[in-house]
Amino acid sequence: MGLLVVSLVVAFLHHSHSVELQPSLYGSKRVWENVLNPSDCVSRVRPPQLFNSQNFTVDLRMPGVLPTESDTYLCLAFPVPTSRDSYIVDFLPHASMDTVHHMLLFGCQTPVSTSSYWDCGSVQGTCEDESSIMYAWARNAPPTKLPKDVGFKVGRNSGMSYFVLQIHYGDVSAFRDHHRDCSGLTLRMTLKPQPFIAGIYLLMSVDTVILPGKKVTNADVACDYDSYQIYPFAFRTHTHSLGKVVSGYRIRDGKWSLIGRQSPQLPQAFYPANKEVTVQYGDTVAARCVFSGEGRISKTYIGGTSNDEMCNFYMMYYMDSKHAVPFMSCMETGSKELFRHIPAEANVPIAVSPGHMHAMMPMGNATDDKQLMNANKAEPVLDQDSHLEQVSAWPQSSLQLGQVSGLALDSDSNLVIFHRGDHHWGADSFNSQARYQQRSLGPIQQSTILVVDPANGRILKASGRNMFYLPHGITTDQENNYWVTDVALHQVLKVSGDGRDRTLLVLGEAFTPGSDTEHFCQPTDVAVDPETQNIFVSDGYCNARILKFAADGTYLTQWGAGSSDRRRRTPFRIPHSLVFLPDRKEVCVADRENGRIQCFIAETGEFVKEIKNEDFGGEVFAITYSPAGNGLIFAVNGDSPYHSAPLRGFVLDYSTKQILDSFSPTQKEFKMPHDIVVAKDGSVFVGDAGSNSVFKFTAEKLHRSVKKAGIEVQELEVEAFVQAKLRPHPNISKTAPVKEKQTVAEKNHPLVEVEPRKSIPKSKKENSILPAVVVSLLLILLLVIVFLGVFMCWMKNKRNEIKMEPRSVGGV
Repeated sequence: MGLLVVSLVVAFLHHSHSVELQPSLYGSKRVWENVLNPSDCVSRVRPPQLFNSQNFTVDLRMPGVLPTESDTYLCLAFPVPTSRDSYIVDFLPHASMDTVHHMLLFGCQTPVSTSSYWDCGSVQGTCEDESSIMYAWARNAPPTKLPKDVGFKVGRNSGMSYFVLQIHYGDVSAFRDHHRDCSGLTLRMTLKPQPFIAGIYLLMSVDTVILPGKKVTNADVACDYDSYQIYPFAFRTHTHSLGKVVSGYRIRDGKWSLIGRQSPQLPQAFYPANKEVTVQYGDTVAARCVFSGEGRISKTYIGGTSNDEMCNFYMMYYMDSKHAVPFMSCMETGSKELFRHIPAEANVPIAVSPGHMHAMMPMGNATDDKQLMNANKAEPVLDQDSHLEQVSAWPQSSLQLGQVSGLALDSDSNLVIFHRGDHHWGADSFNSQARYQQRSLGPIQQSTILVVDPANGRILKASGRNMFYLPHGITTDQENNYWVTDVALHQVLKVSGDGRDRTLLVLGEAFTPGSDTEHFCQPTDVAVDPETQNIFVSDGYCNARILKFAADGTYLTQWGAGSSDRRRRTPFRIPHSLVFLPDRKEVCVADRENGRIQCFIAETGEFVKEIKNEDFGGEVFAITYSPAGNGLIFAVNGDSPYHSAPLRGFVLDYSTKQILDSFSPTQKEFKMPHDIVVAKDGSVFVGDAGSNSVFKFTAEKLHRSVKKAGIEVQELEVEAFVQAKLRPHPNISKTAPVKEKQTVAEKNHPLVEVEPRKSIPKSKKENSILPAVVVSLLLILLLVIVFLGVFMCWMKNKRNEIKMEPRSVGGV
């Protein structure tokens, strides 16, 4: 019985203390500083309330403030009440549009102040560092529900240790009775990790001009989508009084699919999005706002006051936590040619009854709008679970390849394969001076360059006959020309991509190795800067350098291996593969025999970083790059005489250098993975020189399984304001829904106003699950104790009868 009592005490203590809340921070004196007679608010603010070992609530309220002029923006910071990672799964607003124009919740590391509330409509803004909008409320909009298992991550590893509540008090006449305001939010939170991350994609116009008296003015915004697949589940529109209808679309293969369409004059809530629409790499997202300038006597511009206008389309989405991006934005004006095909519905105003027409309060100099405009995308959040899987049915028919030495993608996203036909690189191919010994074989007679359909592997175009002896690397430029290296020729060639095999430029002397600026020694690869057209050559098997040339072949500079410690610089040992990082203006090289990746500033050759991991097994054969998220490097390794590691591909976070994923074929093993490319849709192709084949890997299967894994989007429902527990939701793309960076200039130029969205309160049935489980476990424990007591008594009696060995009883 004593054991049972101890068990109950331990269980109770664990239940009470598993959440390390810090309520004293919320009851501290600083919340009430500089507030006159805030007693009417004190009774409304509670310290964090613990429901069970994982779920709790936090109240964030203004401490009885009294604005003295219209368009006042006040902010107050609250520390996240736990040192552990936690997730916001619901937002319960406590505000009325009679007093509050709109309310925003930010997350950040360093708020402007931690001692009292402050005027955040001025230069100060909300946070000293990067901030994220996690919630928005306006115009008495009803709460909404997020999908199951979706939430916003805050706390230790999220980059957000403070909440900042910002409230815009629009019309000061609401305070004629001198009452003090305690508006704010209640956050429902959990420590349970959420498998899915929510985020917000914001499309907004920044340069629209509405002419006075003009009946229709369209504001069009469109951007190419360049991240992992997302699943929109809600949308919200926002304009001021001139807006008639706002529509958002996904464009794929020329087809426009509606995400959501609504009148911005209706309550500005998040409404259910079209469930059938997903957005993936290579799609275009677009939005149109329709305005009328009737009744105006001067031009109306995009801005932050009630006399200005706004054009915002918010798309709330979720994505797999492995690829989470918390906030994305688009501010590019859509082309007239693109929007010529927009569905007619986007131009039809939505009728709004007079009862729904509320005059817009003044906007003032908001800080939230410009912050959203300038938000930066967060780093992808990926774990090391395998997600890239081989497409076993690709190619659908044999490509009849020789040793596959290089891969590239042309401007049409077709796969380009560079192979050696019936030539092979063997032990007798070169002498000790690196001179090619098999010239008598003549050039390769087969087509060494194949352009294939990435979807099915069907050959679209073939070229490169009787040109090359031992092909190695290949890349394409913006005009679809091929830049190739031939290790037998010791040359770099620019070849036309029109199939006529025209040689447009040659660098190096045929069959003549060298180490000066006019010769190469078995050059391996080429990278092209799409802006300057400068080219970079990795040279090579018997040199250890990277050379830079102008587009016309003029030599510019060269450099060797880099190091953060110049005293310990290790030279390249076969710089084998190059890739240009267009968003970073860097060149990275796979230093094969050193088993590392090094990156350099393209303009100067200055060393930036080195990526090395024991999982590479001592060799890195090839690399490629995707700007998705905050930058991903894809790599393949090779056999090493000094290390033992499986041959496979890797996905690495450029910033953290961490391996996010590894992958390998399921049908047959890699033999010598020699090059790798990643397509816009996320598909990865690996060329294998050992098996004379190309493998295709894709994450599509994972995305499909995600949708089938019980993560179904629930309808957004208007719900009563109840004090019930809610179920958890995953963190929004970086940890909070809307990530934004702010500068001093940004803080004074608001162009975005966000609306509320709400998560799902837990039902009473769900609240009773934990107690039921605890009681069941205690009953089981009691039964076990009784059984052990009976059994031990029986064994004792049995021992007395048959003189069983003591250690047997002890064993029991």
